[in-house]
Amino acid sequence: MDSNSTGPQDLSIYAAKADTAESHESRRQQSEQITIAGDEQNGNSSAPEIVNREWKEITSEFFGCVKELSLGELIHDNMFGLFDAMSAIEMMDPKMDAGMCCNKESTPLNFQTAVESGKMKLSNLESRECIGIIDSVYSCIVSWLEGHSMAQTVLTCLYLHHPNQVEDKSIKAFSCAVHKIVNLIRNFILRAGVYEEEDFQPSTYGFDLCMELTEVKACSMLKSAEEDWIKKLKETEGEKEKEEINALVSRLKFTRLLLQCLVGLYPTKQNSTWNASNSNASSVTVNNVSPTKTEMIDIVKTLNGALELTQVMEKTLEYGTQPDPDSDTPNPMGFSMMVNQRLLPPTFPRYTKIKDRSICIVYLAEFIQRLKHACKIVHCSNYHNALNFFMDFSKKYAPCLLSRRILQALYLPSHDMVFGTKKLTEVLKESAKAFIAPPVLLPDNPLYNNPAACNCVDSFFAYNEHTFSVLFEICGYNRARQRDKLGIMLSNFANLQDEAERVDAYLHSLSMKNENPRQHLACFGTWVLYHCLRAMSFFLLSGLELELYSVHEYLYIFWYLYQFLFGWIVSALTRADTFLVEQDYAADPKNAKGSQKKPKVKKRKGKTDAKENIFYQAMQHMCGGYYKALGGFIGEGRIPEPLPMFDNEKVRFEHRFAPFATLSTPPPMAYADFKLMKSYMLKSPPEELYSSASKHFHDARLLLESYPNPDEEWHEIVKVAKMNFVMMNLLASGLNRQSKAPPEFDFSCHRYFPIIKHKK
Repeated sequence: MDSNSTGPQDLSIYAAKADTAESHESRRQQSEQITIAGDEQNGNSSAPEIVNREWKEITSEFFGCVKELSLGELIHDNMFGLFDAMSAIEMMDPKMDAGMCCNKESTPLNFQTAVESGKMKLSNLESRECIGIIDSVYSCIVSWLEGHSMAQTVLTCLYLHHPNQVEDKSIKAFSCAVHKIVNLIRNFILRAGVYEEEDFQPSTYGFDLCMELTEVKACSMLKSAEEDWIKKLKETEGEKEKEEINALVSRLKFTRLLLQCLVGLYPTKQNSTWNASNSNASSVTVNNVSPTKTEMIDIVKTLNGALELTQVMEKTLEYGTQPDPDSDTPNPMGFSMMVNQRLLPPTFPRYTKIKDRSICIVYLAEFIQRLKHACKIVHCSNYHNALNFFMDFSKKYAPCLLSRRILQALYLPSHDMVFGTKKLTEVLKESAKAFIAPPVLLPDNPLYNNPAACNCVDSFFAYNEHTFSVLFEICGYNRARQRDKLGIMLSNFANLQDEAERVDAYLHSLSMKNENPRQHLACFGTWVLYHCLRAMSFFLLSGLELELYSVHEYLYIFWYLYQFLFGWIVSALTRADTFLVEQDYAADPKNAKGSQKKPKVKKRKGKTDAKENIFYQAMQHMCGGYYKALGGFIGEGRIPEPLPMFDNEKVRFEHRFAPFATLSTPPPMAYADFKLMKSYMLKSPPEELYSSASKHFHDARLLLESYPNPDEEWHEIVKVAKMNFVMMNLLASGLNRQSKAPPEFDFSCHRYFPIIKHKK
């Protein structure tokens, strides 16, 4: 028990407490007066009888009963459940006091007391002192970005409390610039609005962050401070002093470049004029616009300059004042860890460990690399390519909240405007046209100029654009939250599929009335189904990444992916390819009306679509390999099953695939179907299943290696396929056939597909 907390000897627990006759009588008289006053007010002349209760002390009995409980054991009662136990607190516990001295700082320093006591200098700071302060502030910023409170990280620097009172030119300019950087970071994250409490805490605790100062002014102050130190460098003779000045200049320049990049990436407001439909009137709207491709080139150049400076900062970390190893304060001067403790809510204070300076510099360098990669989104004009970019970005840089938010702000500065210049509905139409080319979207088709058809298509995209924009929002969450949000959003696809079917049927009826009718069946339906299937597959695969499944559950997870989802995706892509060829054939004037010759199905011209077709075929083979391999392990009794009294496989199955229940296409598979196919597969001997699994892994490898210039993820999957191919061949040849040791699934190489290892 805490030495400051109240012990059992100080408590008296009364279920009923024995009172003295004197105190009992006084309490009885008070209750009588209250009762009489209440009755007089209500018009009642007769007072009810007062019930006198005797109070008995049960302190010793209570602690005697507590001794019979094991550590961590709780008593459950109808009036006191687990939720109440979690919320219960011990009265007068100092840990519930936000001002407790948890950091061993008896009298927290604030700006004034630190200056008066001489513990903080406002002028004539040495270069090494400035370096120490700057490095410590960046460590605090990184700690804040990782989910800690601003009051316990950035705002522990006393120079940031009153930057205008700081006389030193460098620290004043740096403090003002940090205010603007923090404000921009906060605005980026709040603008997207897709963060959780564990990821980011936006509260500024009443600090204005130099709102009266512009970012341009802050940059000019930093530039002026740089020039002053460069002049001083020319007058300095000592080699060590020159190195310290160069280190300080590099930090000031890095801060200026970082601020310039964040300002350049932040969407700007711009007036746009458009003509209203069916009228000659024009309308002016104010849109948030992302940087253009030309502006993005300049931003990337600035980022490259900042990235080079991080290398200088990393090499010169020892030039600054170093923190005391026995203290939590990141720098000896200018910081107070307890200064904002009273601003925190009255709850258990979260201990905040400020990041080390070396880790902070590495984080900043990686952050700049992520920003450079995010800038490439300007080349993704197609919705499908942009969504793939978002998903890949989320996979590679999942821990970084800020870079994901900046990416969202660049692509959708307004919720319905791509880059702030093009409506999302138009981008969606172009995506559908590139995927399957619905006749209504082709200029040479009569439906293209049909008012009824155009109105139907516009309404369809306008009503459902939110569902497609939510996919970008989901990519902005952390990986665990992405899965939760995706499971909820799948219900929207059920309505979207129904509407797509109705739109296709209506457009088909209009098309049949034309002179040269073309089929318009399942065009938008196939496009919507493709995106729905991708969301479903990601939902199941993310469970593997997050380690949500037990090993005995892998069988029906890979079964669902192999037999249905990836098979349906390949089928949707094949149908789109076939439909495109038929459209090209029908539009070709050389083909006569009465020609009986069927068009040849040829590969799609787009490299991206061919790549996806190969990729999903390979994914289907990979999942098929795991499904057959797990079947072999189960046949040999090497997958431990939970005890039936504590488990119900049907309940688990229905829970895992519950989000798919609302979808009509593909139809949700029942547990009975899985049991039937499982029993049929287990009739085969394990060696045959291992041999079939090795063939699946081999086919997946051949498919992935057939495409030129594969990306990094393809190389990782090829490596996994090779390792599993070898293992399956060994098992098929009878390796350790008598062993009952369960296999090991190693996810270190790929997040979804593990390397199967044999335990000796």
